[in-house]
Amino acid sequence: MNTLVIIGAGFSGTVAAIEFLRTAPDGSKLIIVNRSGQMAKGLAYGTNSPIHLLNVPAGNMTAIVNEPDSYLKYCQLYDKSVTASSFTPRRLYGEYLESLLKDAEFSAKGRVRFKQVCANVKHISGRANGATIELDNKEEIFADHVILALGHFPPLTPFALRKIQNKHRYIPDPWSKSISQLHDSDAPILLVGGGLTALDVISSLKKNNHTGKIFMLSRRGLLPLPHRSSRDAMVSHNSFREELVLQAPTTLNYFRQIRKYINTCNDSNWRDVVAALRPITSQLWMRLPEKERDRFLRHVQPYWDVHRHRVAPSTYAMFEEALKENKISPIAGRIKLVDERANDLNLTISLRGNHQEISLNVKYVINCTGPNSNPKLIDEHLIKSLISEDLISIDKHELGINVTNDLAVIDSTGKASTWLTYVGPMLKAKFWEATAVPELRVYASMAAARVSALISNNMSKNGKCRSR
Repeated sequence: MNTLVIIGAGFSGTVAAIEFLRTAPDGSKLIIVNRSGQMAKGLAYGTNSPIHLLNVPAGNMTAIVNEPDSYLKYCQLYDKSVTASSFTPRRLYGEYLESLLKDAEFSAKGRVRFKQVCANVKHISGRANGATIELDNKEEIFADHVILALGHFPPLTPFALRKIQNKHRYIPDPWSKSISQLHDSDAPILLVGGGLTALDVISSLKKNNHTGKIFMLSRRGLLPLPHRSSRDAMVSHNSFREELVLQAPTTLNYFRQIRKYINTCNDSNWRDVVAALRPITSQLWMRLPEKERDRFLRHVQPYWDVHRHRVAPSTYAMFEEALKENKISPIAGRIKLVDERANDLNLTISLRGNHQEISLNVKYVINCTGPNSNPKLIDEHLIKSLISEDLISIDKHELGINVTNDLAVIDSTGKASTWLTYVGPMLKAKFWEATAVPELRVYASMAAARVSALISNNMSKNGKCRSR
């Protein structure tokens, strides 16, 4: 009763492993299964480009809940000019996570057996006191507890583009090497999506000396917003938070209260108010009835996302300059038709707010719509089998996986698993605020602490717990 298996080694899986290695009782065993072989990188931090920056300042990017300056100190080992307000490369953050894991492994030697397995999980079968995990290398692992730490999945191909989804002029994965291998430096390109992913692609194109026109299409035409280069004087918003959680839980009421408060804050930036809501965002979400969540997702989410998830000032400056030089043209609308021709793609775009249509000729279309977190639409055998065998269930809004308050997964009957925990962005279904480091580090720590306690209790009952 002492083996934990973590499936996935992106941010959530890595931090859960670090926390478990630090807290697990003597005689525990930890196995991390990761198909890429890359530890601590995942989709977010696997980039090797120094121009891809974190969207959160270094001072708030610690991976360890009780060590607030952990990441900042790591950065300053290599560059003393880095401050808490600096926006650092995502590549550096991946290296930081990797170093934390190595340190935790070293400190746990003799107390926790640690093994890393590079393989793909084909199937998980529940048993009396745990699970059997089948790998694609024909190996089987027996686990007393499993933490499913699956992160972001590639974006879905929009319906109108499915006819070209296997063509070379359509790039479905914005993180693929295909972007760096584009040889037409003056080729007009359409980015489908206008958020942070689109800005990363623009940065990559600029690095590769792309000079062609870039069209950026999104449903509403909303543009990314920047973080500030410097902070104003700190203002407490505690009283507003306390008042807001007592208000009637409707989308419209929340919106009105927040907007009214921002208008009264003459000595505070709207960004500070949005940041101040972060500790209670999950509480506000969980108070909303299902109909109100529907309203939020239909009408407010895009506006919330653009204000909540902002971009590093230097990245935004590059984007703003390209806008002024007319190298980027934002378009509000949707793709109606796409026609593949000999040398390009012809797209018919239905513009938002009227019945007009425009014709657009581009050499390439890049999908920048953002990660897919709807389990029903994830084309992964493991996810499909977990759903079909009712080991996990999906929330009504198809945002992610249903879990309890302590992250145990819930089946379709509402029963919580005794051996399976989930940590990652699909916690959005439960907590909404579950896609960024400041929240995910808390959930990863919770999961590790819970499993450590379960293993410790079981070992004590069986008289197997050795003194440290």
